[in-house]
Amino acid sequence: MTASAHPSAEQLQDQLRSELVTRFGVEDTDVTPETTFGELGLDSLALVELSDVLQSVLEIPIADDDFNGEQKITDVVALLRGKLAEHAGAQGRA
Repeated sequence: MTASAHPSAEQLQDQLRSELVTRFGVEDTDVTPETTFGELGLDSLALVELSDVLQSVLEIPIADDDFNGEQKITDVVALLRGKLAEHAGAQGRA
């Protein structure tokens, strides 16, 4: 998935769910829009790893501290959408 593809919120949520299930052993049914990372049992180290994975997959800059245990899945999807739009805008100006 590339930044220029402008994935929808649903596609980003599916990508996030997939990474949580395959890399972190989270149950698929536990990942809902209102679930927080803390409720999924992800600690700060796991969140850094997740940010690195998503940065690579989505080809956008994501800081290690962009994610925290209190964020809901919907919050993270909104954050990622914003970063994708920002990144696409920056590339358009380059």
